[in-house]
Amino acid sequence: MHSSQASLPPDPHMCSSTDKKTLSPLSLYSEYQRLDIELRKPHSMGSCHWHGQVEVNVPFDGDVEYLFNNEAVQIKQGHITLFWACTPHQLTRPGDCSNMAIFNLPMHLFLSWPLDRQLINHVTHGMVIKSLNAQQISAFEVARWQQEINSPNEQIRQLAIDEIGLMLKRFSLSGWQPILVNKTPRTQSSGNNVSRHAQFYVSQMLEFIGANYDQALTIERVAGHAKLNPNYAMGIFQRVMQLTMKQYITAMRVNHVRALLSDTDKSILDIALTAGFHSSSSFYSTFNKYVGMSPQNYRKLSHLRSASL
Repeated sequence: MHSSQASLPPDPHMCSSTDKKTLSPLSLYSEYQRLDIELRKPHSMGSCHWHGQVEVNVPFDGDVEYLFNNEAVQIKQGHITLFWACTPHQLTRPGDCSNMAIFNLPMHLFLSWPLDRQLINHVTHGMVIKSLNAQQISAFEVARWQQEINSPNEQIRQLAIDEIGLMLKRFSLSGWQPILVNKTPRTQSSGNNVSRHAQFYVSQMLEFIGANYDQALTIERVAGHAKLNPNYAMGIFQRVMQLTMKQYITAMRVNHVRALLSDTDKSILDIALTAGFHSSSSFYSTFNKYVGMSPQNYRKLSHLRSASL
């Protein structure tokens, strides 16, 4: 993978006030691709925003209404709603809701879970999806996950992530339907920097990376799959996902390693090669930076967690 990436100006539609130019690439990865949970009263947003994560919303005690590309979507009380947040969205009517769960899920984590393929394709192509049934999770569970993903204990953090993955697995199996399809709106705001064609091409690149991240990928190969110029592909990928293509591929590989360390007895070197790392020194350095510990320690903690369940 080439290390050079297109430089893009900060985008006014991003919800974070942090100056992106002051952050290192790793900090940029950490800010936009961590799993984040809010449990609070929803409030009206003065303008639309967008980001690279998958967003899950659950209003517990009232209906709320969003605008997606100027089209109104009502999220019903107790129902889980799922969408790729690169679609410009704005909460316009909080109604009487006083308690709502908002999950921001890293795309690489979402793609790694064993969910229905059609569901994943709908989300990565910009559809808004809702559960057919209400009350699949409780505010109590969300509050616990919110506390646990900030725990200093790696086992507790991973347990919360696993349970959120199972929540979406149940969502996938229990019935869902699109409530907004990805269609070109009649009017397009001049300030919207995430065009329909950009989302389409990035979703194509995400699917290709998801199927081939363990191979020797290059930006040219990923761009070629979407039939794009490599520089253009890098630019729209970074603008939509808020991290570089190289960072995203690395995150997919690290996620694969974490799963294999937890679930198999393969040697660490074999696991690194299986996940697409071709240098042991690069692998150890990357894993430590992204996970905060060595692969050996991560495996020990995973086995201890499994033994305690």
